[in-house]
Amino acid sequence: MDRPDQELLELLTSLGARLSAAPPGALADLRDPLRALRDRLSAALDDPVPSDPLEGGEAHFRALLSDAIGCVSEGFVLFGADGRLVLCNDRYRAAYPLLSDHLVPGVRFADLLRVAVERGAAGDDLGDPSDWIAERLNRHIRSGPPTDHQLGDGRWYRISEHATRFGGVVKILTDITELKRHEEALADSEARYRRLVEMAPYGILIWDGLRLRFANRSAALILGSADPEAMLRIPLVEATEFDGVQRLFDWLPPPGSGLEAPPPVEARFVTAQGALRELEVGIHPFAVEGEAAWFLVLTDITGRKQAERAIQQAQKMQAIGQLAGGIAHEFNNMLTAIGGFAQMARRAPQDRPRVERCLTEIVKATDRASGLTAQLLSFGRPGQTDAARPVRVGAVIDDLRRFLGPTLGERHPLRTEGAGGGAVVTIDPALLHQSLLNLVLNARDAMPEGGPITIAVERTDDLGVTITVGDTGCGIDPAVIDRIFEPFFTTKEPGAGTGLGLALVYSTVARAGGAVEVDTELGRGTVFTLRFPVEDVAEPQATDGSGLDDAFLLDAEEDEMEGLSMAATVLLVEDEAQVRDFIRLTLEDMGMRVVCAADGTEALRAYADHGGAFDLLVTDLVMPQVGGASVARALRRENPDLPTVLMSGYPPETESLDDLLADGCRTVFLRKPINPDELADTIHALLI
Repeated sequence: MDRPDQELLELLTSLGARLSAAPPGALADLRDPLRALRDRLSAALDDPVPSDPLEGGEAHFRALLSDAIGCVSEGFVLFGADGRLVLCNDRYRAAYPLLSDHLVPGVRFADLLRVAVERGAAGDDLGDPSDWIAERLNRHIRSGPPTDHQLGDGRWYRISEHATRFGGVVKILTDITELKRHEEALADSEARYRRLVEMAPYGILIWDGLRLRFANRSAALILGSADPEAMLRIPLVEATEFDGVQRLFDWLPPPGSGLEAPPPVEARFVTAQGALRELEVGIHPFAVEGEAAWFLVLTDITGRKQAERAIQQAQKMQAIGQLAGGIAHEFNNMLTAIGGFAQMARRAPQDRPRVERCLTEIVKATDRASGLTAQLLSFGRPGQTDAARPVRVGAVIDDLRRFLGPTLGERHPLRTEGAGGGAVVTIDPALLHQSLLNLVLNARDAMPEGGPITIAVERTDDLGVTITVGDTGCGIDPAVIDRIFEPFFTTKEPGAGTGLGLALVYSTVARAGGAVEVDTELGRGTVFTLRFPVEDVAEPQATDGSGLDDAFLLDAEEDEMEGLSMAATVLLVEDEAQVRDFIRLTLEDMGMRVVCAADGTEALRAYADHGGAFDLLVTDLVMPQVGGASVARALRRENPDLPTVLMSGYPPETESLDDLLADGCRTVFLRKPINPDELADTIHALLI
């Protein structure tokens, strides 16, 4: 057999070996035909070869080989050791449309390159094609690793070149156009999402517990640094989840620790440049290369928080202005009455009945001012008032019915329903009485043509008690229903209401642990429901046979100062001169010797100057420098048995008086404004 046939056999053997080592599925449609062709050619070579190579076995097997190569989906070409084309299938020719008519057996590879240059394959502006041809000839002979190219038919191919044992070259073209499209689509998708992440207005961080694996541009802008190490060192000044200064990444639990992701946290932090910013940090579980991590989303809320604070400040100033206007209106009325009746008394001091009538009106005006002050103070502090005590609700309503009967008259009959089973709530009885009074008077004003007013008490299944006050009047406009509990908000004509009534109701019920509900319909009436928890305490004892606690016996006769005269030396400490003079005169009327001090420092000096020879200490609590509580504690160390009266219109929240008030037999607290009769009774109880 001649050398070309032997070369062809060895080529087929080499191709079969390569195909056997190829991964499953690779060139599957080529493997079996080549194996069959190799086996038949090997058997044929053992027989005598005809004298004419084109007759008999060789021509037959060349046809078989050509047919087999033409059936595969890959492009296939074989060049001999002399550089001439031996075999080429149609798929290979289709990949090179410029050269398809020259891809025939016997053509040299170098001649194909020259034709390609002539037909523009190297570009129109190529000057000397020698280098271009030499480079491709070298690549053709070198048979390096597979390379990807887009060929003349516009499709992408992975070209594998293999040297044969006899110096020839086999080229196989695998169509990878769809693979390239998928790769390009994936690359475009990744680029698109990367652009979205980089251009997102919120910061994105990925932290694996040790280092930052990713930080987008917004994170760098928000944190003021693009350095991952610097980002890890940025402290949080304060946050919703912890106190003090911490670093965010010190506070976060390790990723993958089994703990749930912390909820979003709002924090103020200092950037690397020292700027104070506010942000919200969302924390989500994530995975990087199969390892647990935290995915952090940083939202800069500095501007939003500043806007919120500006709105809150504006609302606060509006509320303060409304409050100041309401207070000024009320106190101007009271001051007009006080000043006017005082002037009237001065004009005719010899007219005793006239003077007594003027003084009575002045006392009424001051009582109204005291009540307004108490209401204002009740808005300012949460929790129970000092006067809170167990109160039987039915007794308060009975007293209110007797009190309001003549005022309401026959046009507005007051009906009461139920008694609440003797329900007892812990509350300031005077504020409860005033709250119900406000609701009843509002109900009366809502029915100018007359109509019944109903107060009902009911025990509920959840061991609570409800008090409802209802009318059949005009109802409340839905446009203002959300504002009815605001202090000094009123729908009445100027001068007809203060706007404090419903605010007092809400404040009183809330401080007693209850809630207020409103059910209203225009033209059909309104029902206010006050819900209270029932106290599991003994019922208050009756003091006058009516079942009503004396704390809200509004018509009880006041004790007179007569008969309470006593000899004692009192240290009086008060920084307001007029109040100090009033209390001094009150004490002197009781027959006491009074030493006055204008502040705590002067009081301590006076105590030392008199050798501690005092029977009683009467002191205001809120004073500049040394307060009344400090004075009382200092003098108690000198004289533990010293009786003490503490006074204040608004005791300081920052200082506890429990240690002083624990000895109820030696220390009493009186709220300003001071009633002289109450002061006399208190002192008498302490000293006798």
